[in-house]
Amino acid sequence: MLHSRSRRGDRRRKRRMPVPHSGRIPGSRRSDREITVEIDDQEEAERARSSFPIVRFLNRLGPKERFLTFAVFFALLITVFSIYYERSVAENDVAADRNNEAQVALGGSLYRANCAFCHGDALEGKTGWNKDYPVGGRPALPLNGDGAISRLSDQDIFEVVKFGGQPFSPSGYKNDMPGFEMQLSDADMWAIVAHMKSIWPEAVIESQSAMMEKRDN
Repeated sequence: MLHSRSRRGDRRRKRRMPVPHSGRIPGSRRSDREITVEIDDQEEAERARSSFPIVRFLNRLGPKERFLTFAVFFALLITVFSIYYERSVAENDVAADRNNEAQVALGGSLYRANCAFCHGDALEGKTGWNKDYPVGGRPALPLNGDGAISRLSDQDIFEVVKFGGQPFSPSGYKNDMPGFEMQLSDADMWAIVAHMKSIWPEAVIESQSAMMEKRDN
């Protein structure tokens, strides 16, 4: 009797158990499923991000190496921005101003890239420049105010940089100074002249000014 009664109770309990709908597990809550889906989405995003080479590279670095990498990157970014700013400021310059910091800074970077190989990092020229060379081939002259450079006006210097030395040399004389008309803009060349004159001593600046006044008169 007890046995048959318990069997009927089992059947009743089975009938009362909820039937899953749409794949929902009995006893589960909607919020549980949403959290699970959200966690799965985050894991998938993490895997996607880690697939980029730069992310994998950074993940392999230690804290110090990672800090150094970011420091170098930001230093490079600042340098590029500075060059861009200096170039944009000097874009419309049609004269050399040795007191214009942006123009002088741009001229310094352009000088090192285009002129220093021949004229020296300190504008000192090449050894033997002051010897006699009757038919040409003179080594690069100093641009730091020594020699004959201060006898030229700023316009003269600009034109030599732009067109090279040959058009201004005597017939039959070989001048090795190249022209930069195709490589540099006029503003770039004026910046180089400004950089040169920022190195000159005050006495050389005054001598050049006096010589230009005398020539104009």
